[in-house]
Amino acid sequence: MRKKKCIMVIGDGLGDRPVELLQGKTPLEVAKKPVINMLSLNGMTGLVHPYKPGIRVGTDVGHLCIFGYEPEKVYSGRGPIEAFSAGIELKADDVAFRANFATVSEDLTVIDRRTGRIREGTRLLAESLNGIEIDDCKIFVKELTEHRAAVVIRGEGLSDMVTDTDPGTAHEGEKVKRPLPTENTLEAEKTARVLWKFLMRAHEILKIHPVNVERQKNGLFPANFIITRGAGKLKKIEKITDIFKVKAACIAGDETILGIGKMCGFDVFTSNKFTGSFDTDYKGKALMALQKINEGYDFVVVHVKATDLAGHDNIPFKKVEVIENIETIFSLLYSNIDRLNTYLCLTADHTTPCSVRDHTCDPVPVFIWGSDVRKDGIQEFGEEYIKSGSLSGYTAKDVFYTLMDFMGYTEKYGA
Repeated sequence: MRKKKCIMVIGDGLGDRPVELLQGKTPLEVAKKPVINMLSLNGMTGLVHPYKPGIRVGTDVGHLCIFGYEPEKVYSGRGPIEAFSAGIELKADDVAFRANFATVSEDLTVIDRRTGRIREGTRLLAESLNGIEIDDCKIFVKELTEHRAAVVIRGEGLSDMVTDTDPGTAHEGEKVKRPLPTENTLEAEKTARVLWKFLMRAHEILKIHPVNVERQKNGLFPANFIITRGAGKLKKIEKITDIFKVKAACIAGDETILGIGKMCGFDVFTSNKFTGSFDTDYKGKALMALQKINEGYDFVVVHVKATDLAGHDNIPFKKVEVIENIETIFSLLYSNIDRLNTYLCLTADHTTPCSVRDHTCDPVPVFIWGSDVRKDGIQEFGEEYIKSGSLSGYTAKDVFYTLMDFMGYTEKYGA
């Protein structure tokens, strides 16, 4: 088969539910997006399950599914992905955690799980905790995008069967949870004990750290605690780019997404203008995608995080604005690609409804456009309008394999 190219845009948390402030419509339905509407009119559309119907997924699992994996075969927890993203080389017995810099009160009540989405000073905060020794274990801490960080416990006799210390999204006002073993083993008990000792030590260090002293002087929340979740151990996966023999690029401002891309075999690209937040450079991402296509990449992924942030923060009008910025990406792409030999796709890793402020199991809106793609004839791209589209009922993995087939990278099953 003749090989073609594809640019996929991932609107993290793109899907939503009807919003009262938007007169019962979703942000996607309200947003002005003539190019996206035109592409969906001339392409395949539908509501796609990120993994399986009724299963809500995290960003990590959602992206593994988008990139063609069965998560139960390759996923070992968010922690190892964050460690990989942070450049920490895991050993077999290490236990890794996804972490946030957070603000807590003296009695460990969580005031802000993200310390106001802190950006400045996180490297210094992480360095003050990196290398701490607890009992016979050593702790590694590395900052990631904004408030996010990776924490790794290294030592003998450890287990990833421990509970989260993070009370969860939108659960400010609750106390930090003490880690508990989820299996009755000495290894799990030891890991929970070491983790709690480390978190208490970290709290004492962070309370008086110069970065936090300065933040408090300026009326900002101090990053005085580390909350953890997603414990896991190393699990190697076969790169999807090796499976399909495709040259792929991932463009993002969020280090976790760049880390997942690396794990899956993508070459990853970013810029200091790609913030992983509302002020990211949308036009710059589109131009970089076009550059990578022209440099010989076959499959280019552009990631936008801000749709998810707007859902988590329950700011539907901001989510509308972000979607209109995604429209700008597609306008630039459509105007500059080789339309006979390039497919365009919009998808999402999960739904993040503003009303829920967390991920839900709702299927996500997807379209695939190309010169030889079957046309559903959908007049407008939105959750209500595309539910009868030809992709409805697909999974994210199905969409990936469909794209690989359009592009000419699949093998025939049978003679």
